[in-house]
Amino acid sequence: DRLRAAGHSRVHLWTLRETPRSRRFYEKSGYAPTGAERPYDFGDGRPLAQVEYAREC
Repeated sequence: DRLRAAGHSRVHLWTLRETPRSRRFYEKSGYAPTGAERPYDFGDGRPLAQVEYAREC
């Protein structure tokens, strides 16, 4: 409600592709994958793939 009141229409988040539990949690919460991916490096030189999720406010 606060985001909508502030004029936002969508919420976006990024999660690791290889974490099916977190992806299921977000999907059950109304988020859907957008198809966007990006690498994320935790500092060990081995980047992991992140996927973007979004939902309407």
